[in-house]
Amino acid sequence: MKKYVLLLSLLLLGPKAALAENLPERLSAVRAELLASEPVATYDFRQLQSQYPDALILHESLLPQSADYPLKSLQRLYKSSLSCKGPWPVTPLLTQPLVFTRAICNNTVLPIGWFTRAGYIHPGGGSYAQRYLQKHPDMLEKLHPFLHIQERELAPTNTILGRLQRMSSEEIQVYIAGAEAFVSNGELWIRNGNEYHIYSQVVWAPIMGKFDVNFTRLNQTGFCTLKSGNICWEEEDKSHLTLYLLVGLLVINVGLLFGWGFYRWRIRRRAMQERMLVLQILTHELRTPIASLAMTVEGFRRNFDALPETLYDEFRRLTEDSRRLRQLAEASKDYLQANQQELSVQPLESFNEWVEYLSEPYEVNLELAEDRPVDVNIYWLGTCIDNLLSNANKYGVKPVTLTSSFNNGKLIVSVSDNGQLGSKDWARLRKPFVSERGLGLGLTIVESMIRRMGGRMKLIGPPTTFILEIPCESNSASG
Repeated sequence: MKKYVLLLSLLLLGPKAALAENLPERLSAVRAELLASEPVATYDFRQLQSQYPDALILHESLLPQSADYPLKSLQRLYKSSLSCKGPWPVTPLLTQPLVFTRAICNNTVLPIGWFTRAGYIHPGGGSYAQRYLQKHPDMLEKLHPFLHIQERELAPTNTILGRLQRMSSEEIQVYIAGAEAFVSNGELWIRNGNEYHIYSQVVWAPIMGKFDVNFTRLNQTGFCTLKSGNICWEEEDKSHLTLYLLVGLLVINVGLLFGWGFYRWRIRRRAMQERMLVLQILTHELRTPIASLAMTVEGFRRNFDALPETLYDEFRRLTEDSRRLRQLAEASKDYLQANQQELSVQPLESFNEWVEYLSEPYEVNLELAEDRPVDVNIYWLGTCIDNLLSNANKYGVKPVTLTSSFNNGKLIVSVSDNGQLGSKDWARLRKPFVSERGLGLGLTIVESMIRRMGGRMKLIGPPTTFILEIPCESNSASG
């Protein structure tokens, strides 16, 4: 239900004007028709002021009243009240609090009229009566009129006490000020002379709709042409042309935005497909010279004994480079496959031995979990770990540590150093070619391959820690 849809004004008293044109005339007509309707309640404002003094309804009365008294004397009175011994403060501004404190200490009975003369409210906040009842609970009936309304038992909503208790601080303020009109808990309060007439929403909403008048809660920071109490009223615009235009423009803008986004996505996708095709062609063409090189190496291998001893180291490097090129060409088939499925896996009998072999070229501390066989893509996982170890040794702060663990069929590998990188740097570092210190391209490849292996990669810190998490069981990845 639309709450506070319409409102009325009560600044002017006037006859009903069914054909009123401007807002004041419409408000005058609404007021006249409302006052002719049956209210849910009517209260004499003067009697309410006598029955519920301002001090006993203001929310601020429940807070300490230190601004109304000399602070040093108030502190001295408080200390003396704890032991009920002097010296007592001597100042006419603190007479009533002093009388009350000594009466509590000496168990003296105060006359009922004293609570009115004292101004109802204790310097510490809340009423004198509430504090006095803690010592004399048998006087509740006599002291009840001197309690703050929030210190009393919650009254029914259809009573004046219940309505006051449920008002906000802002609504209490406009009520005390005697506003011509204000709204509280869905009820409209209209002042007519010395009386407040209260109307429910089912009464005032149709009348205000009849005269095309509505209202909103008054906003102190906003602009309001005509206001009363805590409400700001205005004419209801029956024309929906502006709304239709705004909705139409919004739909057009959203359509253009989506169209532009789709166009950019198509362009990037086409460019990516073209690049992928070129890479696939290059990889295919590389296989022929790689195969030829492998045959040449094999020929040297068959005649290894005939090679001069001075060429042994060069031959080992040639053999190793040929093997790496062959592995790269084979692994590229997985990486460049068009359907982007998860990479194939191979069984690795001893994960720890394999990691120790990978770590030999680097200065790194190994903290490995209990050894076990795993099913992973050996080439690409090795490339990822090698990349992280290389970056840590080149750009990190030693010592470098590699740890491993297993959890729910997943292998977790972390490479850490004493650098200051953290998760906030991840978006910058993962951008190829643009991140600092040459990290971007390698990390982009690592993240891409870990994702293709069905895992994930993240950066935490400081200290700088890269974490790889991938499935390592045969039923966790597809071949």
